[in-house]
Amino acid sequence: MAPRLFWIFYCNLLLPCVLVLEAPKLLSFNFPNDVELGGRVQVLCNLNKGDLPVEFAWFKDDQPINKMSAIKAGMFNEHSSVLIIEKVSALNMGNYTCVVRNNRGSDNHTARLVIPAPPFWKEQPKDTEAVHGQSASLHCGIGGYPRPKITWKKAYGTQSKDFLVVHNEYKKTILENGTLVIDSLKEADEGVYTCEAENGVGEGIQATVRLSVHAPPTVTSVKRRTSAKRGETAVIECEITGEQPLLVSWEKDGTKLTMPFTRFETYEEANGKGVKATLLISNVQRRDQGNYLCSVQNDYGSVKDVTALTVQEPPESPSDVKVISVNSRSAQVIWGAPSGISTSIKQFVIMFWKNSKVSGKLHQVSLTSTETSTLLRDLQPGNEYTVQLLAENDVGRGDPSDPVTFETKEEEPEAPPVDVEVEAADSHTLQISWKPPPTDTWNGQLKGYHVGYKVEGSASQLAYETVIKTNLREEKTLLRNLRPSTRYSVAVNAFNSAGDGPASEEIVTSTLNGDPPQSPEVKVKNVSQTSVTIMWSPRVNSDASVEQYVLEYVDTDQNKQEFHAPGSHKEYCIEGLESGQRYSIRVAAYNMFGRGDFSPSLVVITEGNARVPGYEPIVHETPFYFRLYFVIPVVASVTVILCVIVVAWACLKRAHYIEGRKAQLYVSYQQRLTYVPPSEISRDSRAVDAAYDIPWDVPNGGGSMGRDRSSYVKLKQGQNYV
Repeated sequence: MAPRLFWIFYCNLLLPCVLVLEAPKLLSFNFPNDVELGGRVQVLCNLNKGDLPVEFAWFKDDQPINKMSAIKAGMFNEHSSVLIIEKVSALNMGNYTCVVRNNRGSDNHTARLVIPAPPFWKEQPKDTEAVHGQSASLHCGIGGYPRPKITWKKAYGTQSKDFLVVHNEYKKTILENGTLVIDSLKEADEGVYTCEAENGVGEGIQATVRLSVHAPPTVTSVKRRTSAKRGETAVIECEITGEQPLLVSWEKDGTKLTMPFTRFETYEEANGKGVKATLLISNVQRRDQGNYLCSVQNDYGSVKDVTALTVQEPPESPSDVKVISVNSRSAQVIWGAPSGISTSIKQFVIMFWKNSKVSGKLHQVSLTSTETSTLLRDLQPGNEYTVQLLAENDVGRGDPSDPVTFETKEEEPEAPPVDVEVEAADSHTLQISWKPPPTDTWNGQLKGYHVGYKVEGSASQLAYETVIKTNLREEKTLLRNLRPSTRYSVAVNAFNSAGDGPASEEIVTSTLNGDPPQSPEVKVKNVSQTSVTIMWSPRVNSDASVEQYVLEYVDTDQNKQEFHAPGSHKEYCIEGLESGQRYSIRVAAYNMFGRGDFSPSLVVITEGNARVPGYEPIVHETPFYFRLYFVIPVVASVTVILCVIVVAWACLKRAHYIEGRKAQLYVSYQQRLTYVPPSEISRDSRAVDAAYDIPWDVPNGGGSMGRDRSSYVKLKQGQNYV
């Protein structure tokens, strides 16, 4: 203070001057971190620098402290002010600001008081009533620290557990303050709702309220225009939904119809959701033509709708038919106004069908006479349709309009692929095969498939591989680089340009704990006119020994044959072939883990001349009376007759003698043909190989394979080992 006293003294002696004060500056402060509910808290606001005298003031959340009886603030000394809260409650949480002033200026500092507190009600939910189609707000004002998590649930049953969590969706929103806002209310939104809050401090709280949705009247069905011939009875209907009671009244061209009228009659028929009001006009006259207003009201609103009645107007034909606003399952059809009087049309009939290889079903929809557009519904996505429109009058239907073709937009496929099969190819590979979903569920043109897979039971998402669609009846793919002896879950879904369809059920299959054998090295040992002998040598495979081989050959006509040979064999003779023909031969090996890959195909041509493809001997058709089986008996019969005339008895005796000899010779000849010594069969060394030649999945029950049936069972079990 010495320099300041000097300047004051200097100013007093020499010149008049103004003393400049220093603005105040506060030290920062904070509330303790261990404040508890019901405890006492005190904080000091200290002046760091600045000239005295100074004034202190305290604020909580921008409101003066002196207005809050539970909080005290005052001077601690001339440089400090103290804030005291004797009994801390959850309401005391907030921002506290200390402000200091002097004649030179001011300064302030803010500290936040945070108190761990269980949830408490700021505003409890209340039962709410709202109107159908409008919005409703269910308030749930919750306090507490940390900030409570607020959850809304809606009851769907009678039990306490029959509640579903309400999430933010297209018409339901949970605001930051916990308020649930429901837009465009429907009857389904009515019910019991529960607001729950918890923050990990103490117990959570909850409250249950009821939301009541009242329905104002709504006209769900009314003909905008109707017509009747003179002398007939006109029927004007107005279908209304809404909360009862519903009061219905009728007007004609702005004048209220007070019943009873001579030719007018009204009645109402209650249904499950509302009322069907009907106005009947008997013996219709031209003066009855006009606009009839159906007016409905209840305690929650009112609605009106108009039907125009025309009398004895001839119909006209439609024109300028167009299709607009084409979606995946609907399309809007519009047409121009009739060239004549619009009331001349009795009704329009719109016809549409799906263009497909098989003729599509014809759909017909009748429309009112004043409509110039309609919406075709229940169409199938990704399909081409043709639409025509015709007008109907008292005489009949006119000619249809020119056909208009349009194509609906695609949607995701509706069904998963079928006949999904998963097989282990080896220890690191699974082969998946499937067939496309039913054609009528494609909703467009399929682009391909997503094959998803993961280790069974893992929490990870499915990994996917994309397979482009082919025109084959069955699709296949391989999942490679998998872990051996591991169970995988596999699912397949189809996709088109609109997106993915549903996935098939997950199929669990294990990779093998070993690999099938590699393809053997195959060579040709010998070739003749009717046989080919091949030999092979297995490749090194440490997983399991070869149990059997399968030989496959295909001729030039793509006829396929298979043979099986034991694992101990290294060659095989294929017999019964045609000379000079081309054959493709390949070999694969089996072990306990299944069949390995086929060897590269060997192309072999048997010796000799090949038959000419498609050649068949030409047989000229001749009359039966020129054929030997007819001519010879006839000639013989004539000869016999002549012989009978000359020497009847002698020829007859001779014929009996010859026939007896032929019968004896025939019996002897048949006996010789059916006799085969047993030793001839046992000499055929190929009988053992033929007996082994059975399919992999069908073990032989007898013969030379009967002794090895147990080994086939083991092979089969090994193939299905998981």
